Amino acid sequence: MNLPAIYEPETGLPSLMPGGAGHFRSRDEQISVRYLLSLLRRRQPVMVMTLILCLGLAVVWTSALPRIFRSWADVVMITGSTDVVPNEDAQTRDAPTRAEEVETQIQLIRSREMAGQVLDATGLLHDRLFRRDVEMPRTALDNILASVGFGAIRQSDRATGDEVQFRQRAVNYLSKRLDVTRVGNSFNLRIAFEDAEASRAAAIANGYARLFTTDDARERAQTNATAARVLKSKVDALRVQANRDFAEVQAYRNRHQLLSSQATGLTEQELSTYNQQIVNAEAEAAQDAEALASARAQLRSGGPEGVGFGAGSPVVATLRSQRAQLVIRERDLSQRYFDNNPDLVTVRQQIADLDRQISGEVSRTLRGLETKAMASAQRLASLRRSRGGTQSQLQTGNSALVELADLEKKADASKTLYESYLRRYNAVVAGSGSEQPSARLISAANVPVLPVSPNLLLNLALALVVGVLSGAMLAILSELSYGGLTTLGDVETRIGLPGWGFVPAIRSIEPHANTPMDTLREYPEGPFSEALRNIIVSVRHSVSGSGKVLAITSAIPGEGKSTLAACIGRALAMANERVVVIDCDVIRSQLSKRFCAPEGEPGLYEALHDESLDIAQYEDACSPLRIVPITRAFPQGERLTERGRLDRVVARLREEFDVVILDCPPILPIAETRAIVAQADSVLLVVRWRMTVDRIVKAAIRQLPGRTLKQCGVVLNQVDMKKQVRFGGEDVASFYAHYKGYYR
Repeated sequence: MNLPAIYEPETGLPSLMPGGAGHFRSRDEQISVRYLLSLLRRRQPVMVMTLILCLGLAVVWTSALPRIFRSWADVVMITGSTDVVPNEDAQTRDAPTRAEEVETQIQLIRSREMAGQVLDATGLLHDRLFRRDVEMPRTALDNILASVGFGAIRQSDRATGDEVQFRQRAVNYLSKRLDVTRVGNSFNLRIAFEDAEASRAAAIANGYARLFTTDDARERAQTNATAARVLKSKVDALRVQANRDFAEVQAYRNRHQLLSSQATGLTEQELSTYNQQIVNAEAEAAQDAEALASARAQLRSGGPEGVGFGAGSPVVATLRSQRAQLVIRERDLSQRYFDNNPDLVTVRQQIADLDRQISGEVSRTLRGLETKAMASAQRLASLRRSRGGTQSQLQTGNSALVELADLEKKADASKTLYESYLRRYNAVVAGSGSEQPSARLISAANVPVLPVSPNLLLNLALALVVGVLSGAMLAILSELSYGGLTTLGDVETRIGLPGWGFVPAIRSIEPHANTPMDTLREYPEGPFSEALRNIIVSVRHSVSGSGKVLAITSAIPGEGKSTLAACIGRALAMANERVVVIDCDVIRSQLSKRFCAPEGEPGLYEALHDESLDIAQYEDACSPLRIVPITRAFPQGERLTERGRLDRVVARLREEFDVVILDCPPILPIAETRAIVAQADSVLLVVRWRMTVDRIVKAAIRQLPGRTLKQCGVVLNQVDMKKQVRFGGEDVASFYAHYKGYYR
């Protein structure tokens, strides 16, 4: 194929793509964020339809659910004393109410007994609508009709045979729809009720609240009346018993002369005093005896001068001081004089006199110690005799006090019990008729305007999430099972043939005209024309030899091969190439119809049957392109390739034109197509973008001769460039958004 110099290849021929690539996906197309996003964009209609379906189901489901109205009343528990008459025995409750007490009140409100009282107080047992709701709950049809404004279609009333059984069912109805909660850590209790009727929900909530605030006072009034009767008889009996026990105690005191409750207390105190004095006397006697014994022992061992106790006397101390001075003088004189010296004799006599004085003083001291030790011993003996008498008296008194204590305890117990019952009786009598409730209503229930269930916004939000996830899952599943071809990478990896280019759908590009042929003529520098040139360059690079004959075919009809053959022919002709297009599709003859070939005039039929005539050629009105059309129908059963007639026509045209394009019929329905494409230097297999599945293309490829596959390539036709940009990929069309503004 002769092309202008700008399309001439600069390198050698590239190697063919290996066949049978199967379902291999390139490394960049492994499961990734970009791949998933492109996948979801490709399946956007599936996601939108799934989302709409989920939202519709959510609306229907919401309409089918029963309308539930919620109304609540708030009551506050009174933690202080509620008695009008003060009760001295009642403890002041300054501390907060315990959680157990609050829970007890909650369980009281939820009790079946309270539910029965509410039924009686509100008169619901005689409400016909309430009876229907209890016996025949509303159906989904009733709810749907009510949601569209037709009201609930209910069956007629049924007579209830057993009123007791109906009451139990009504109690169950109230218990299931009642909700009692504590508001934070406060003493407030919120009594809420849910019902299909807004006014009934408010009435039942208020009924529970009012009964709770008044039930306690009523119960306490009944309890006080009963307690007063019981306590009256008990107080009378206890009074008699207390008087009898007190008289018995006084009689016992008189018999045993225990006139004072402290009769043994003084004796015990006196005995304690004796014990303390004896301890002191024993310590003093022991000390005196020890001092006397020590002095005597010192006297025996060292004489008067060895008695240390006597040294404590001032007289002895003075005498010993004088003696020490004389001893020093005597020692001095004995060293200087003989024994008969008058001064020495005098000093020694003075020392002897002092020794006699000291001995006499020590003797007097020993006699004093003996006297003191004897007095201490006598005092100790006297104290012990006095204590013995006191102990004997205490033992006698204690024996009598044992029985007296028992009698006093019995009398005190009777008195305490009597006083306790008397105080309780007085409190009950004083408080009768003045009972106050322990709870107060602070907020009555109002009739709700909007239902709390079903929540349309919440259901729609959940449906939106489910719809998006389900749509994404369906999109992924449909894409994984999808067999169409989206990019040239899909062609090469799944078909095994090289992708020679793509042809954009004119509605998806700018600028464009009404038809592909007009777009090529009016915008020769536009994206459509450039896409055709890209195909031409790919064909030229893939063909060995002269490459003058190009066969364009498809697997099945409707792929746009005739339009593509005409467009490629006009593009080559506008590039000053001598180009002829032969319409080889004897059944459809779409190319001949497109160029309005005159019927009955010479055409392909004449060229095949009379080689002596020139091949009839018709020129395109908008370009130098020549067309060999089919101007008359071929006889039934006749084929173009019989007796090599088409081969000779193509050979003659090779000599005259630079490029010969064969517009071949589809491969699968026409067996002759294999023989026609065998005459071409290259084969262009047209596949419609995202419409023709790969199984069809592979089936068509199996019909082609092996040598033809070496010069065969695939072109994706009618590619939506706007969608292709969103779908992703790595071919030229996937990046159209980056260069679409380049064209004029």
